[in-house]
Amino acid sequence: MGPLVEQIWRYPIKSMGGEQLELSLVDEAGLRGDRVWAVQDDAGKLGSGKDSSRFTRMVGLLHLRASYHDETDPPIVTAADGSEHPVATGAADAYLQAMTGRPVHVRRDTGIMHFDEVPFSLVGTATLDWLAKQVRVGVDARRLRPNIVARTTEPFAEEAWVDRRVRIGDVEVAFDRVFMRCVMVGMSQPGLAAGRVLKQIGKRGTPCVAVGGHVMQAGKIRLGDEITVI
Repeated sequence: MGPLVEQIWRYPIKSMGGEQLELSLVDEAGLRGDRVWAVQDDAGKLGSGKDSSRFTRMVGLLHLRASYHDETDPPIVTAADGSEHPVATGAADAYLQAMTGRPVHVRRDTGIMHFDEVPFSLVGTATLDWLAKQVRVGVDARRLRPNIVARTTEPFAEEAWVDRRVRIGDVEVAFDRVFMRCVMVGMSQPGLAAGRVLKQIGKRGTPCVAVGGHVMQAGKIRLGDEITVI
């Protein structure tokens, strides 16, 4: 038997922690509800763990978790103390403004692409195991923020799927890149201490890990689905 879908992740609000799913609808925009929302400041930049032309660093976002009670409603932000702050009521804005000391807002239509590169991403379990052996801090899928964690036996096996079409459940994906990683992979998250993770990834020659691409055929992905290279 080939690779299987071991974990499914979506991140309702960009740069916050996400939620695990047992099943997701997928279309050309990626997993339904994934990175649809973002935190935006009054200069129009999106909250992130880094500064760039599109992003502004907001400390603490990775320690918050975003989830949906109902996909048709705005998400809810859960703080480290377990308190919930719904976007729909304005409570999330108030919480984030107090946390950052800035006039920020959680918005759906920001006019800026919320994905760093492409709307669908995947990493293999063997790749995560390899990375865990290289660093002294905890490693799990949250470091790399993929949509799919595939059960694999060889590190970086998924990189052979680049420039190929891959069927995952009912969905077909055209992977076209290995992701260039940034400092966010080494930032602290609940249960994951800060560490020099990016440097260890870079020992392969370039700081790239996990594959990304575009959805070519919409459908559903479920835990346990087979992954087949077409």
